[in-house]
Amino acid sequence: MRGYLTKEQRLQQVVTRLKHENFKLRTRMGALEKENAELKTQLQYVMMQMEELRAKVFGKKKGKRDDTHDNPPANPSLPRAPHTYRRPLPTESEITTTKEFPMTQCRQCATPLTDLKTIIRYQEDIIPPWQWDKVLKVAERHRITTGYCPQCKKRITAIPITKQMVTIGTNLKQFITYANVIVRLSFHQIESFLADTIHLPLSDGELTNILDEHARTLIPEVEQTAMRIRNQPGAHYDETGWRVQREEHGAYGWVMTGTQTPDTVFLLGRSRGKGNAEELKADASDTQIGITDDYGAYRALFKNHQLCWAHPLRKLRELQESEHLASEERVRCRHIYEQFANLYEEVRAISADPFVYEERIRQKKLLAERFLIIVSPHIRDPVRLGKIKVSLRQQQESYFTCLMTAGIPPDNNKAERALRHLVLKRKNCYGSKTQKGAETMSVLFSVLLSLWWKKPKNFFAEFSRLLNPSMV
Repeated sequence: MRGYLTKEQRLQQVVTRLKHENFKLRTRMGALEKENAELKTQLQYVMMQMEELRAKVFGKKKGKRDDTHDNPPANPSLPRAPHTYRRPLPTESEITTTKEFPMTQCRQCATPLTDLKTIIRYQEDIIPPWQWDKVLKVAERHRITTGYCPQCKKRITAIPITKQMVTIGTNLKQFITYANVIVRLSFHQIESFLADTIHLPLSDGELTNILDEHARTLIPEVEQTAMRIRNQPGAHYDETGWRVQREEHGAYGWVMTGTQTPDTVFLLGRSRGKGNAEELKADASDTQIGITDDYGAYRALFKNHQLCWAHPLRKLRELQESEHLASEERVRCRHIYEQFANLYEEVRAISADPFVYEERIRQKKLLAERFLIIVSPHIRDPVRLGKIKVSLRQQQESYFTCLMTAGIPPDNNKAERALRHLVLKRKNCYGSKTQKGAETMSVLFSVLLSLWWKKPKNFFAEFSRLLNPSMV
């Protein structure tokens, strides 16, 4: 009968329909598997970013970790010298008193002693804190003569007369600035210390005026410090957070320090724009090498640029420790980290050797070939590792500038050490309240830290000389 299907034909139709449905399901499953793989990769990348942010906000987990690649010991095979465990002997000029402890007979049985010997020991101490105000605090009464001059038609004074009846002396002002900048004390801590030890009450306003006064005096020295840095073969640059609480102008602090001296210049309460780096560099020679991390503000700033090896090394180290990688991926990341760390150590060792141009060219060629092998893409690389490799490949030449110029280090550790003082101060005072306060701290940090790092023993004498150049 027409239109009637046999059993065989009906089965054929069912098979065809099932094949068609199976094809669509396979196609759909393939698309879902591809989408799932992409989502898995994206999720892994997002989780690793969250891991980095969590470490920045809450800190890293404490535990033993191999940091020898970042900060290798000077010579780990040598034991520590015994004298480093003991205090140095005071010089004759440092000894203030001598106490005698004689003994001629036994303290237990009163028998006369023979073969007497004298043993010398020293004790370093301070006067009792409850006596500090009597020794350290000085209160002077000034009797100032004034008189009228008929010739000048005005009253003349022996010394300028202040508006306030009681003022703070220069020595105490220097100590307050030292305590705020070098010791990193907050206003409250300085006020408490002076009130407890020498019974001298001070207000926040008085401390602010003292810091502002010293900053105004030291402004010319900041420019001199910057000029000394710009005349050196290389300069380190870096930035960190420094918030201005009452204004929206900026929330970062910048630093520039030279490769040859401890001279350092700070800019606080700024934005993160490249204009701040340009202000620090100013009229430095085009031949000067800038040593920085891979932040975009520095990329077009220098004709000769040295990128920091320690920054990608830390990224690779943190990556191979990530909990969001599969075991095979962690093994892969660990392998790349170890290769990069070994290469970094070789670059650092070569940079410290005497400079021979022909030898450096040969060494650079060999190291660059190894560098290219390490950063070459691989099918088993996690997404994060791939991105790090891309960045390293794009900036490869800038990682070997240190080999072609004497005295240029392969890392930016000097700038990071300079910023460490600023970071510790920030933890204690949370930044500056106003933009004017940030500018004041920029001047004081630049001058006082440069001076302290250069001459810690003669710091106060040199500080006094800068505040009053007429002093001998």
